[in-house]
Amino acid sequence: MKALTFDFWGTLMVEGPNYAAQVLPERYEILLAASDEAGVPAGEAEVRDAWSQATRKFNDAWRAGVFMSLEDRVAYAFKLLGVRYDPGLVARTAEALAETGRDAELIVRPGVHEALPELARHYKLALVSDTGVSGGAMLRHYLDREGLLPYFSAFSFSDETRVFKPDPRAFLTALEPLGVQPGEALHTGDHPRADIAGALRTGYAHAVLFGSEHTGEPGPQPTARIHDHRELLELVKTLEPA
Repeated sequence: MKALTFDFWGTLMVEGPNYAAQVLPERYEILLAASDEAGVPAGEAEVRDAWSQATRKFNDAWRAGVFMSLEDRVAYAFKLLGVRYDPGLVARTAEALAETGRDAELIVRPGVHEALPELARHYKLALVSDTGVSGGAMLRHYLDREGLLPYFSAFSFSDETRVFKPDPRAFLTALEPLGVQPGEALHTGDHPRADIAGALRTGYAHAVLFGSEHTGEPGPQPTARIHDHRELLELVKTLEPA
């Protein structure tokens, strides 16, 4: 085994209890300002409803494995608000939304700070993550804020690859710069369809399910289930050939 890849949301970090209260008001203000700029002023309740519907559409697309960008989500919200499509306004609004949450509260999952430095001594580490409003640039910022960024040598974020897991391209984008074949890698993530099925479909040797939130979902069985990343330190030893 030469490389370990990780999912981000739910696996390495999760939103803190105050995350929504920290980011949503700013996002609503951005959308309100954009509708004003377009000459179609909207009320806060209208903006909240439009953004909620756009987010549901994004979640449906994600579950179906159909890529939907943040610009697509903004354009859909604008359509609901009666804002005429303007690619420049859509792009500026998406860019502003992507910057929200820079200082928001995230919680690092158990064992991350202890396990990653040790794992990085023996394996190449990479990140394979789907993104929503916070794109790859913001996720890199979150990793850097926690002192974790230097442990990773490659990244695959859906806003940059324009594919969602379980598409094998999401995983191969992270492995190719490392010079590692899927059969030489282990992936850890919290979602059976996106992470476990995706990694195994790509040809990974091993796929580890983190946590228990999604354990009832159908799909291929993971190599192992863990609840603390320190468990990986012993697990990888058992998976190496004698």
